[in-house]
Amino acid sequence: MDRGEMSIGAALVLCSFIMPLFFTVQSFQVMDTLWLALSNWEKTELMESAMRLVTLNALRGVPHYIGSYFVGESIEFRWKGKNAWLVNALLIVMLLRLTYRGIGAIHGIHYDFSIPAVMVSACVVLFRRLDYQYISLGKKAILISLFLTAFQFLDVMPAMDGLPVGRGETSGDIKMAAALMESQPELNVMAMIGVLIFALFSVLIFFQLRDENNLRELNSLREQSEAMWVRTQLNEMKNRTFQEMQYLVHDLKSPLTAMQTLVGVLKMKGEMEGREDDVEYLSRIELAGEQMNRMISEILYQDQCSPITTQELLDITLAQSSVTEYASYIRVENNAPDACINANRMLFPRVLINLMQNSAQAIPEGRTPHIWLRVERDGKKKVVFSVLDNGWGIDQAQQDAIWDRGVSGRDSSGLGLAFAHNVVENMGGEIHVKSEIGKGTRISIVLRQEGE
Repeated sequence: MDRGEMSIGAALVLCSFIMPLFFTVQSFQVMDTLWLALSNWEKTELMESAMRLVTLNALRGVPHYIGSYFVGESIEFRWKGKNAWLVNALLIVMLLRLTYRGIGAIHGIHYDFSIPAVMVSACVVLFRRLDYQYISLGKKAILISLFLTAFQFLDVMPAMDGLPVGRGETSGDIKMAAALMESQPELNVMAMIGVLIFALFSVLIFFQLRDENNLRELNSLREQSEAMWVRTQLNEMKNRTFQEMQYLVHDLKSPLTAMQTLVGVLKMKGEMEGREDDVEYLSRIELAGEQMNRMISEILYQDQCSPITTQELLDITLAQSSVTEYASYIRVENNAPDACINANRMLFPRVLINLMQNSAQAIPEGRTPHIWLRVERDGKKKVVFSVLDNGWGIDQAQQDAIWDRGVSGRDSSGLGLAFAHNVVENMGGEIHVKSEIGKGTRISIVLRQEGE
């Protein structure tokens, strides 16, 4: 169910119960004009009276026809995987009949569900069957209004006497006056011209909407195809890169494993011979080898995380960012140096560096840069990494989109923040932005604390 379209449709149907209070035969001066036509024996005033009645009936009919169509279209019925449009059609017709009877019961106005109503209902049902989902509600409403107006001219056409058309009291008075004034041919011609003009406009707009819907559908399919092609290329590139990384890691680990084996042998020999200094140095080499082995594994497996303290992470981050131009502007404040989190030692420091680099680029010329890197506890189970700056800030309307690929406030690839968001999500954390134009931006990363 499309709740928005359902609400609009229901509101229009309810509006149709109010319309007879304001749009009446008296307010449109239909009978006054007809009386003048008979008094002056003037055919033009007779035609004017007929036009007033057509306009009145069209205006009073528009809300419940459009509303019923919107209500019927807002619900999608499916049977065995197929669109059961016939149920929608029955719902539309039933709602129209109930609306007719409801208006008659409340206002005492007899809305005749005759040929014009049936033809308009058929057009509405056909439009629902075609399911032009790429056409706006406003354009659909215009088309239904034109069809409705075209068929309302049949009510004042004397040539339709004998058929279930124009059985209302006022339309009967107009046709009787035309018979008295011997103006039936003129009234027939006027009504037929009205039918043809509005029907022609309806058909032209219908074909235009059909072509528009087809074009939009083709564009949508093309965009989906292009998006699928891009995803395929990215997956292929990712698989190829992953395969090359596997070869690289294998090539790196082979000599590293040999080195660790030799160090282990030398350490064992030194322990047997009692060379404590040599054993200590070899133990350090062995520990460095284990750290290097873990870092190589984390290059290959991006989702692999291991326990590390916030201070160790900051040390790695500051060591890698020490060669940057903005390094002297960074202020570090770690209020939880012993807090331990599960993080990827290779990727998470890159996240913090990307955020600090963005902060440095966001500071306008002439303003002294201030970049803060803070770590603090959020209760007992959370650790928050924050990068703050005094830059331009990010507009509120753009803050939700900055994590998407290709979105950038500068002439860059727009991949940095998307990368940061992806890494933090893979670590089971959250990343948030808070910014104010002209004052600066704060990006916070919330991770679960594993202990100390």
